[in-house]
Amino acid sequence: MENKVDINKIGADVITDLARTMAQSLYNKVKKHIGDVINKEEIDFGNAYEKYLVYAKKSHEKIKTLLYRHTAKDIYSFYECTYLELNGALIDTSNINNVLNVGKKIIITGTGGIGKSVMMKYFLINAIQNTQYIPILIELRGLNEYKEENVELLDYIYQVMKKLKFELEKNYFEYSLEIGKYIILLDGFDEIKSDISDKVTNQILYLSERFPENYYIVASRPFDEFIGWNQFEEMHSNPLSKSQALSLVNKIEYDDKVKKKFYEKLNEYLYDKYKTFASNPLLLTIMLLTFENGMYMPDRLNDFFEQAFITLFHAHDATKGGYKRDIKSQLGYENFKTVFSYFCFKSFFNFDYEFSEDRFLRYITMVQEKKIIHEKFDASNYLRDLTNSVCMLIHEGLEFKFSHRSFQEYFAALYTAQLDDLQQKRLLKLWLQDNSYRMSNNYLNMLYELQPNRFVQNVISPAIKELEFLFKKNCESPEWLINTIYDEVCVRNYRDGIKRCAVSIKNFYYHEMVERACKIGGLYKNIEEERLHRGDNTIGGLLDIIEEEYGINIYVKFDELKKRGYTKKLEMSLNWVIERYKFAVEFVDNNRDTLTNKNALSAILDEL
Repeated sequence: MENKVDINKIGADVITDLARTMAQSLYNKVKKHIGDVINKEEIDFGNAYEKYLVYAKKSHEKIKTLLYRHTAKDIYSFYECTYLELNGALIDTSNINNVLNVGKKIIITGTGGIGKSVMMKYFLINAIQNTQYIPILIELRGLNEYKEENVELLDYIYQVMKKLKFELEKNYFEYSLEIGKYIILLDGFDEIKSDISDKVTNQILYLSERFPENYYIVASRPFDEFIGWNQFEEMHSNPLSKSQALSLVNKIEYDDKVKKKFYEKLNEYLYDKYKTFASNPLLLTIMLLTFENGMYMPDRLNDFFEQAFITLFHAHDATKGGYKRDIKSQLGYENFKTVFSYFCFKSFFNFDYEFSEDRFLRYITMVQEKKIIHEKFDASNYLRDLTNSVCMLIHEGLEFKFSHRSFQEYFAALYTAQLDDLQQKRLLKLWLQDNSYRMSNNYLNMLYELQPNRFVQNVISPAIKELEFLFKKNCESPEWLINTIYDEVCVRNYRDGIKRCAVSIKNFYYHEMVERACKIGGLYKNIEEERLHRGDNTIGGLLDIIEEEYGINIYVKFDELKKRGYTKKLEMSLNWVIERYKFAVEFVDNNRDTLTNKNALSAILDEL
């Protein structure tokens, strides 16, 4: 799969033709609403779209990355197109039309570092060249600046376009949405604050229903709640194949000797041995960085981020004529890392992913006030170090953002692991109950890797024991348990071709903790085994009843099914909920015994 568009060949004529096409369509549409539209306004429409397309292309065709942190690079010079998967079929993303052919409403999910945000920028440029649609790229995290009552997605889209020189009155813009000539790219759904996520979800669904002729593509890390987006097709971003990983390494601007040697080793054995990491664009970049410094290839994700930080902090020390990296804050490695960990911890739990300089300095003031380290340092110099030397932050315009969000998650987890048990329990329970974790599974995975036993003790166990207490209090009623965690059911066609009953999650806290207990405890070894464990839900015929009476992808409330006399059939079909709960309780109890023995051994050693 090759990138088929040369960004430099998207000339003014392409943009002008696209703008004229849109202007004529809008002119014809507006005439139906306003009788006195004159020809001059048609020209104004064209100017508005032409200016917007020029500035949109200019704003998104170059980006900074972990390697290109000082000078932005053209996306097409280093981006490696990956495949999207839908029902077992692979979709070539080198031309956005292949994706649009799937449907009007699409969700693209993928793990951190897989390249979703770069893909969305690529789609914007590609759409200008290869379609007759106006692409709009919206970074949803920008909505985090608003209070829930002030969140208006349509107005936010319009404001983003205005910043890109779109000079058209809002009422004309709304008329234009009725035409169905837009590709609306909504990036970073997983970066939305939990207190506005439900409202943003509702507004995305409403917008796509109000203006159904446009295309809507949402990019995010995977969420169970996407099951409820009935009109959207969920596509999964595939990892890099070996040939794609090699192609990406070839495109990266780096020391030729190092890159050539890394390419050879990647081809010989590194990709096959470390496929989980080498197939992820971000982690592949980190592999290249650590390879240059002769570091071993770690087996754990956390170790990759730790090694990347070490590499970037010490980069070029005592090399090339004895040159030593200039750390303006004068902090040593450990103190520098401690300050960064605290900054990541605080900003992560505040849902801060981008910062003005003043906002960043306020975080560093907290470090100094709380005496996180005792060594004094200049906050402004520390910001320069993070940006210019250690490359954890990227400076774009007036804002600073993480070179990749995964670094924030790792160092936030690292600082969390330093808290005592009581602090961890209190913090994480409140955070999890607030449903904030839905946007941050990567953080929880990293925290588990850092402290597996404490994770079970401080994160999973309190939830399972609380659920167990309530279950017993309610006479161990299967109906109560099912209704506490879930509240709706529908028939879905899964990628393996089997129809199953999917449930809508009511209590994300209990659901997530039971799921993690089952996965950590080894109830199922992979995703396919997990699906098989649920069964095909045909027991008692509930699947056939729902499909016949309500159809596919239509959620039905449990209460409605009970009123119609299907309580027993519902319990039988969702018996896997009870099985998972029982497994989770047993896992926590067994783990507690292990922890007690370890704590007892520790106490004896302390006495010796």
